Amino acid sequence: MNREQAITEAFVSLTDTVADDVDPITLLRRLVDHCVHLTSMDAAGVMLANARGRLQSAVVTEERVELTEVLQAQVSEGPCVDAYATGEPVHADDLAESGQRWPVFTPLARAAGFSAAHSFPLQLRSQTIGALNLLARTPTPLSPQDGRLLQALVSTTTTSVLTWNREPLRPYDIVTRTQAALSVKGVLDIAAGMVAATAHITPAEAGQRLRAYAVARHQRPAEVAEDLVRRRLTPDAVLAPPP
Repeated sequence: MNREQAITEAFVSLTDTVADDVDPITLLRRLVDHCVHLTSMDAAGVMLANARGRLQSAVVTEERVELTEVLQAQVSEGPCVDAYATGEPVHADDLAESGQRWPVFTPLARAAGFSAAHSFPLQLRSQTIGALNLLARTPTPLSPQDGRLLQALVSTTTTSVLTWNREPLRPYDIVTRTQAALSVKGVLDIAAGMVAATAHITPAEAGQRLRAYAVARHQRPAEVAEDLVRRRLTPDAVLAPPP
C-alpha cells in the first residue's frame, strides 16, 4: 500500500461512526495509530478535558506516553497543556532546548526516551476538548506536509468522536460527550486490569486481548468492558482462543 492509499484508508476509518464495534475511544485509538504510522513521530496519545476542564489521558500508543500525559495534567505544564489552553499547535523540535519552557515535564519526557514533542488541540466549533500528544525519540521537527496531515486527522476525528451516535449535537452536549468518552476509558482500564490479573500479563496486553475479543464478535470494546466489570462476562472468556 502506498502513502496515498494509507492516508485515504486512515480518513475512511476515522469517519466510520456507524459500525457496531466503533465507539469514541476506538476512534481516538485509530487516530493515534495513524499519526505514528503516517508521520515521523514514534508515539502518540490523546488527552481529553473532563467536566472540570482538567486534562486526562484517554488513549496512548505505549505506556511511556501515558506517564508523560499524567505528569502534564498534574503539574499543568507541557505541550498538551499549552495546546489545550491556547487552541494552537505547540512544537518542541528538541526537548533539550525546552528546559526553561517546561522545567518539570521536559526531564521526565527525556528520561522516558523522548527528545521531541508536538501537540495539536482537538477543537469543534471553537471549543477545545483536548489535545493530541506526539513524541519522537530523536529531535524531530514536523514537516509542513505532516503538520497539515495531522491537523486534518485531528479535525476529522474530533468531529467523529462528538457525533458518532448520529444524534444532533447541541453546544452544551460537547462537554457531556467528552465526559462520556472519559468514563468509557475508566471502565476499559478496570476491565483490562481484571484481564491482566487473571492472565498475569500487562494492562496494555490485556487491553489488546479485550479489543481483539470485541472485534471478533463485532462488539464495542466498551460493551465488553462493561460486561466484565458487571460480571456478565469472565476474564477467562476474553482470554479463551476465538471460536
